[in-house]
Amino acid sequence: MTHRTALPTQPPIKRPSAALVAGLIAGMCAAFAGLFPLPALAQRWQLDYRVHVGGVAVLDAWAELTLTEGRYSVQVNAATDGFLGRLFPWDTQSLSVGTVRPDGVAPIRHTQSGVLRGSPRTVTLDYGPDGSVRTQVSPPPEEEDRAPVPEALSRQTRDPLSGVVELLLAALHGGGCQRTVPIYDGRRRYDMIFTDRGMTMVGMSRHSVFSGAARQCRVSHTPIAGYERTPRQPFWQRGGNREERPPVDLWIAPVEGAGPPLPVRLETDSGFGGVVVHLTAVRKTDQTAERPAGPVPSPLR
Repeated sequence: MTHRTALPTQPPIKRPSAALVAGLIAGMCAAFAGLFPLPALAQRWQLDYRVHVGGVAVLDAWAELTLTEGRYSVQVNAATDGFLGRLFPWDTQSLSVGTVRPDGVAPIRHTQSGVLRGSPRTVTLDYGPDGSVRTQVSPPPEEEDRAPVPEALSRQTRDPLSGVVELLLAALHGGGCQRTVPIYDGRRRYDMIFTDRGMTMVGMSRHSVFSGAARQCRVSHTPIAGYERTPRQPFWQRGGNREERPPVDLWIAPVEGAGPPLPVRLETDSGFGGVVVHLTAVRKTDQTAERPAGPVPSPLR
């Protein structure tokens, strides 16, 4: 994805608050994979999003999801745009690949790279068959005044993109959005708590290609480990406590005929005003022998 998910933080904050929205967009882009049985013929979906904060467009996001019967691949790119992009240049690229099993997803590899105010940041997670996670992260936790996540807490977790895929695979079997997913993003360990809010209407907007009935899922988070020892005040927090992060509402619905549900809207609050993520374009291509899907890396041994 060439554009995509969340706002940078205000000085002297190091991390962009946009990372929260960006991670959620990444999750949204992966979300609909779990709502339908995966096709035997690979399908590739390309989704464009635009993020507005306080009514101003600040972030563009692009997602590409490839699905087959036994595997998934999700790529998400995002970058700040316009005036904010000039003040707080930030971009990120994320990729998750894995397999789908009867009991859920099995991530194989997750990578994320980006640049914040000229400083590169990278994460690589390789997953073993026993649920272990090999982590490479730069800058290291010590340079960000955070304790590394203990190995025992990272086992049997999901990266943010794979976590949402697993959530909606469970929804396929009657679970709706009601689920708690253990997430490890290479720096932080937290739980994503999804609550089903039922079917609601998404109104028409000149910013979006979708309007109509959609399933609303509310997402909150519980921090567990890997957070900065001296918390800083990101723009999306209501107070000094990192657990006061406001919930996020996302809507999922088909955008054409009998097609699969797509993430069509996301909303949350911030210190700068309401955050709204609009779906601005959708493209689908079938992968064939002439146009194969990309290879999946080998699992960690």
